[in-house]
Amino acid sequence: MGEVSEEELRQYDGSDPKKPLLMAIKGQIYDVSQSRMFYGPGGPYALFAGKDASRALAKMSFEPQDLTGDISGLGPFELDALQDWEYKFMSKYVKVGTVKKTVPVEDGNTASTAAPETSETAPTAPATEEKPREVAVEEVKEKEAAAAEGAKES
Repeated sequence: MGEVSEEELRQYDGSDPKKPLLMAIKGQIYDVSQSRMFYGPGGPYALFAGKDASRALAKMSFEPQDLTGDISGLGPFELDALQDWEYKFMSKYVKVGTVKKTVPVEDGNTASTAAPETSETAPTAPATEEKPREVAVEEVKEKEAAAAEGAKES
């Protein structure tokens, strides 16, 4: 498929049985047609089909506002859960494309960009806004182990 917009991805939500059933995690689109009973119409996870469901998967949420690829502001445990989902999808389903990134432009609308964001093209955050960072599973486990060790000592 290559790179598609979120709007184009919505056409693969299972409503057309002739089209593959697709969903995305962290911008990577997977063909989940083999699990139509879960992600297809009437399935328990049908609301994830045709979307980047990263935030919903990370939060284990079925809320409409979480059906987005926006993972900003998620905590380490949510990012860890999302990583687990991503590994599951990578091992079970075929990756068929990526979701185009949208970046805000000055008039408040969004613009699509085919190039990945780099420090040269990415908008800079205001000084008061802290950008989220991805947390490695190992880093979370190290912090948990350190906290547990500290609790034992006290």
